[in-house]
Amino acid sequence: MPKHTFEFTIAMTLLAFAPSQRHLIAGQHSSVLKQRPLTLPSIRPGDSCTIAVGSRGTVPNQRHIFGASGVWFGAGPVYVALPYKFTDNNNNATFSLDPVPLDDGVHRAKTPWVSVPSYSGAILIRGRALDASGRTLRFSASGAGPRDSLHLEAPHAPSAGLWSFWASSMWVPSPGCYGMQIDTLAGTDIVIFSAT
Repeated sequence: MPKHTFEFTIAMTLLAFAPSQRHLIAGQHSSVLKQRPLTLPSIRPGDSCTIAVGSRGTVPNQRHIFGASGVWFGAGPVYVALPYKFTDNNNNATFSLDPVPLDDGVHRAKTPWVSVPSYSGAILIRGRALDASGRTLRFSASGAGPRDSLHLEAPHAPSAGLWSFWASSMWVPSPGCYGMQIDTLAGTDIVIFSAT
C-alpha cells in the first residue's frame, strides 16, 4: 500500500472514532460533576440575602451572545445573566418577578449562560432557595421541559476562539433568596440572587 494511502486511511479512522470518544469523555466528566454535593449556604428567618455582585464588560460583545453588554454573574469560567434585572442600574443580583411570565404557576425567567473560550468540558447547574422551604430552581435549554439541573457542554460557539453561549430558562417558584451552584471541571462557583 502506498504511504499516502496508508496515512489517509489512518486519518479517516481517527476522524471516525473522534466523535464517540469525545462523547464518552464528556459523559465521564458529566458524571464526575454529578457526584459533587450541593454546597449552597442556608439562611434562617431574619437573615439577609448576601447577593452576588456582577459586572458589566465581563463578556465581550459577540453577535451570538444575547445580552453581552448586560450584568454577568460568577467567578468564571462560566457566567450567567439575569435579563429581567432592568429595574435599576446597579450590579446586584436582584430582580422583580412581576414582569417574568408565568408557566404553570411558576415564573420562567430567561437566563443566558456563557463560558470563556479556553474552557472545554461539562458544566452542571443546580439551585434552590436558601431558606428551609425546600423550593428548588428548575432549568431548561433547547426547548426541553424544566429539570432539576442544567447540563451544558463547552465549547458551544459558532467558531473557535469565541465564547460559548446557551439560551436557557430558569423556573423560580416565588420571591426569595436563591443560590445557583455552577460546577465545572475547573471547580465550583456559587451565585446568590434575590427574586422580589
